[in-house]
Amino acid sequence: MKKTIQKVFIVVWVLLLTSLGYYYVFEAPRESAYSETENRQLAGLPDASARDVFSGKFGTEIEQYFLDRFPIRNFAISNTNKLENVLSFATYEDYLLIADGPDDPLDNDDYVSDLEDLIGDLESDNNDQTYGEPSLPSGPTDPPAPENTENPPIEKKPEVSAGDFKESLGVYMDRNGNKSATNTYSRNNVMAVTAVLNKYAKLLPENGKLMFTVVPQSTYANRFVNATQKTAYYSEWDDVVNGLGSDNVYAFDAAEILSEAIKKNEYVYFRTDMHWTPYGSYLLYCEMAKRAGQKPCSYFDFKLTAESPFRGTYYRDNPAAYMDVEPDVLDLLMPTFPLEWRRTISKDNYKLIDFLDFNAKANDRYTVYLGGPAGPWTYAQCDNGKSENCLVLTDSFGLGFVPFLTANYKQVHYYDPRYFDSDIVGYTVAEMIEKNEIQDIYVVVGDLHSFDSSFLISLANKQLGV
Repeated sequence: MKKTIQKVFIVVWVLLLTSLGYYYVFEAPRESAYSETENRQLAGLPDASARDVFSGKFGTEIEQYFLDRFPIRNFAISNTNKLENVLSFATYEDYLLIADGPDDPLDNDDYVSDLEDLIGDLESDNNDQTYGEPSLPSGPTDPPAPENTENPPIEKKPEVSAGDFKESLGVYMDRNGNKSATNTYSRNNVMAVTAVLNKYAKLLPENGKLMFTVVPQSTYANRFVNATQKTAYYSEWDDVVNGLGSDNVYAFDAAEILSEAIKKNEYVYFRTDMHWTPYGSYLLYCEMAKRAGQKPCSYFDFKLTAESPFRGTYYRDNPAAYMDVEPDVLDLLMPTFPLEWRRTISKDNYKLIDFLDFNAKANDRYTVYLGGPAGPWTYAQCDNGKSENCLVLTDSFGLGFVPFLTANYKQVHYYDPRYFDSDIVGYTVAEMIEKNEIQDIYVVVGDLHSFDSSFLISLANKQLGV
């Protein structure tokens, strides 16, 4: 009996190896291709040059090829994800690492080098440009109504220097009679991000503007939301960006703008998810659009439906009774004019996808917007009578933000540096800005991807290609 089992095992093993060999020789794809399931580029069959073989590069690449091109891979991954969702014991911190990109502090030599180079660029630019604080619109209170706006001119900023700002810049809240910092950022890191913003802004046409904000995640903001005494919620980093940024770069303090609505008990942050609500993103949109010279649309210009109850990823990973007592509501806003949401699949080619993707996972419904933060490059083609185009450089916090801009621009381009791939897109980001005649840029990132992350300082900087 034992020998029979051994023989059967050997036969099965040989058949399996033979089948795998046949698959990889005759059936497996040879070319690299983008996987929407995994939001990344799958490996292609590497060249077996003598140099690559002896250096070990071929061994690494062929191993990745075998893993990426394994038979029934998509089926296995899909069912693995379902099993993980059912058996998830992930903590809140695990979710942040998995779902919205790793927390990637600038702690290795490459990132430190990037930071130092950008600071050097910013300081050298001081020789031929002055900087200072622009006049920005005040924070909104009631939902802003549409209003006629004139395109405000770009004005020369008064002169300031890095020494005018503190070395450690906090995000503060004053609640219940106590002032505390939720985040602190190094002035050098903020300066490095400012240098990246300047590089992007330099590519815009005359009177083109770049608007920038950092959105606190709800785990911090809800401390202010839940306070009995709400005095102030504000940041210090915006003074540096406004002071050292190019004349057409404008920073918006999301904490301070949203605090005005929070004090009035308006619903701007989810309780069961890390993100702001679509209404919260609308308040920042109004301020940024006015600075760009655009007429803000009304929140009710859209076809508005809602999912209730909406329980986000905090609930998924750590269910709590209080979240069942007061679950969230997810507003779903669909433009009333015709548009196409397009995802780039190769150079100068795209495929149509749903603007609101109702196939989003039941435990991650926030990603119904735009199909989640995926794809190398996507954009909305809007039949709204507009003529200008814009770019939104963002992470998942931009999902609920993008729909509002479709009322102001003919094309609204969406770019997340984590998923950009120039081999698929066929152009660098700078070339895409030129090719698509981008007039304005909106940079909207969560605090995870702001000043202590490689998101802007390394990825967005290098992908620009200038």
